[in-house]
Amino acid sequence: MANLAAFLISDYAGYINGDVITIDGGEWLRGAGQFNDLSEVTHEQWDRLAELTRKGK
Repeated sequence: MANLAAFLISDYAGYINGDVITIDGGEWLRGAGQFNDLSEVTHEQWDRLAELTRKGK
């Protein structure tokens, strides 16, 4: 965080304004961050979740 703050107040960051800087080790670039593990859910598990959702359970 200190390096980021130092950069943002330096002359090198003169064109940066109104931006969001994500510090998450690159998870955001892969997709949904916290939800990345959902890529491991099998088709059968998704089907079962869909059944449960449609039944309101």
